[in-house]
Amino acid sequence: MKLVLGIAIACCASSCATTTPVAATSNPVGNKCGVAKTVTVLSIFGGSADCGINKAAKNGGITRISHVDSYVKNYLGIVTIYGTRVYGE
Repeated sequence: MKLVLGIAIACCASSCATTTPVAATSNPVGNKCGVAKTVTVLSIFGGSADCGINKAAKNGGITRISHVDSYVKNYLGIVTIYGTRVYGE
């Protein structure tokens, strides 16, 4: 029984994550990072939050963007987190 419970917990805790570069500029890499994300459940519920470049830059107090990454984290196909990371000054 403990083995089955351990396997179930490991499956629930597992996730798949990918990060993709989106854009880069000639601005120097700064020490700030801004993040904007949204969460969906079963790809139906949620996902209404703004997770774009402007929102991420605003959240990080960034005015000169050096580069942008996009990421997706998927937890067993049930919960998916979409996000944008903006780096700059």
